[in-house]
Amino acid sequence: MNFMIKTAGIIVLIASFIHLSGQVVEGGNGHALILDKQGSVWAVGRNNYGQLGDSSLENSPVPKKVKGLNNIVKIARGYDHSIALDAKGDLYLWGRNNYGQLGFSPGQDFLKPHKLENHTGFIAVEGGHCHSVGLKKDGTVLSWGHNYFGELGNGTREHASWPVPVLQKSGAVVSPVSEVIQIASVGYHTLALKKDGTIWAWGSNVYNELGHKGNELELYAMHIEGIPPIKEIAVGWHHSVALDTSGKIWVWGSDPAFQFNEATTKQYGQPVCFDNFPKFTKIACGSWHSLAIDEHKNVWAWGKNHYGMLGTNDTISCSKPVLIKPLKNIIEIGGGCFQSITVDVSGKIFTFGDNPSGQLGRGDFKRCYSPQLMTLDMNGQLSEAALSFTKKKTALSTSEIVSYITLFLSICLNFILFRKLKKLARA
Repeated sequence: MNFMIKTAGIIVLIASFIHLSGQVVEGGNGHALILDKQGSVWAVGRNNYGQLGDSSLENSPVPKKVKGLNNIVKIARGYDHSIALDAKGDLYLWGRNNYGQLGFSPGQDFLKPHKLENHTGFIAVEGGHCHSVGLKKDGTVLSWGHNYFGELGNGTREHASWPVPVLQKSGAVVSPVSEVIQIASVGYHTLALKKDGTIWAWGSNVYNELGHKGNELELYAMHIEGIPPIKEIAVGWHHSVALDTSGKIWVWGSDPAFQFNEATTKQYGQPVCFDNFPKFTKIACGSWHSLAIDEHKNVWAWGKNHYGMLGTNDTISCSKPVLIKPLKNIIEIGGGCFQSITVDVSGKIFTFGDNPSGQLGRGDFKRCYSPQLMTLDMNGQLSEAALSFTKKKTALSTSEIVSYITLFLSICLNFILFRKLKKLARA
């Protein structure tokens, strides 16, 4: 009995630490977010819906500090939107809002952060494809946005542009989900980790990403069975990953290494454990791949690798974790749609994968198949290369403005001359 009490206490302690910590590097669909040590948020890459929060729609291959955000403790990326959580428990959202995922009526995208009104007390937040999920400090969960696949977990398939409570179902009993300490969402499904180490899941289940071979979607949070007490969760587009209290990794859903568009030739119908690996301490997922840090601060990756997001200097996909040899002393990891981000103990940020929008933050648009330094570090310091790029861009913008003014004056002058010539012709 004493052993069971001690074990339960350890689980609660670990769980408490998890929800106090959080992602500091995250990647979306062509954009990435970084939370530096000063509580400032930086955004880089794709910006076609305003997901960089700089009031423009212009992509940037170097990180830009998001203005108007202070004392941020957590960040989250949706597919085309961004979210920040401050120390007071308030949420700020920006980017695409086609289904109300920003907590406002759909149709209007936001090019800079807007505070979520009438709701506070959050301790964690996650962004899905076109929905958002927030964890409250009382252990309940709210969600809003797209809901065709039951992503909101409220028992319906109706979209909502305001937060609604996530409900759990146990047998025939339906009640608000409670005692949650961590949430994870990327695509169309969400996982919730409770303080007792159990996982509950809702949303799409086409690839068994909810941990069972039942319905193709679940409108309520359902308990995932067959796994030991868990201390951390992560999800990809069609797969789920969990880290148990002994340091072992469990996976279920699609095997991303065999995922081609929306079809797969291999999937796990229920949670499967990866054996014969070092003890792991942290996990993260991109849309089509996963990452993990072991007890020696080494990084492992598995899943699809067609754009080099496994960092192995090739394009070979892997069903099980492979060591990324160049990375040492890594303490933070994050995944994007086709990219990976890692942070070492000194605060250096390494990125790799696809880069058509400049999401790797290296000042260029070149794809990287192995880890490369980002132009920003965790102290919020930009490299000389980034500063040089910014100056050039500013100079170019000024030049463009001068050109437009010159063109405008030329048009005006020609118009005046045309009027004068017309009068002379009449005379």
